[in-house]
Amino acid sequence: MGRTILVTGASRGIGRAVALHHARTEQAQVILLGRDAEALAETVAGVRQAGGQPVPHVCDVRDLSDLRALAPKLPPLDGLVAAAGIGGVTPVEGAPEADERFREILDVDLVGPWNTVRAFLPNLGKGGRIVLVSSVLGRFGVPGYGAYCAAKHGLLGLTKALALELMPKGIFVNAVAPGWVDTAMAAEGIEGMAQAMGLTPEQACRKAEAVVPVERFFQPEEAA
Repeated sequence: MGRTILVTGASRGIGRAVALHHARTEQAQVILLGRDAEALAETVAGVRQAGGQPVPHVCDVRDLSDLRALAPKLPPLDGLVAAAGIGGVTPVEGAPEADERFREILDVDLVGPWNTVRAFLPNLGKGGRIVLVSSVLGRFGVPGYGAYCAAKHGLLGLTKALALELMPKGIFVNAVAPGWVDTAMAAEGIEGMAQAMGLTPEQACRKAEAVVPVERFFQPEEAA
């Protein structure tokens, strides 16, 4: 049997791809965390079919107390991948709803990884690996995406701090900042970017592809 890996955001997108990757390549035991029970069940089936051992838990990374209550019930972890995330447009001159969405994005995309590390760090021993999933938008800005860019920039800073803090324990912390990845959230992002910039979705897609070296969207499996 392979390692035991905990993955947040395992219901879909990069999180699901990470879970399937570890199931397929090392028959890992994969602790699957997500908010959408129905989508999480699909990941469970995929992990099992790929040769892994799925252990699903429906929970919200914004709820630190819930995560901490779960931690003692889990086995020792070899790795932790914080892939849970949401997107959305938060224009600074937007309607009042933009304020609520701004806080929600930061809570999931930045506070969520912090909560995840806080809760499950006791399950990681020497040689453990933590990977926080940032984004290419953690390196530059996009009009109308203040919350998402702020969260993903912040995640890189958090990674650098945690890497130095946990290195003496033999736990290694890294971030990945993929370019545009072909997920449902990215499709929503392109729609929002198009509206914010006065472009068609096709024009926004081409503009998004132009700012990454490979000039195309990645597939979730590539990120995994």
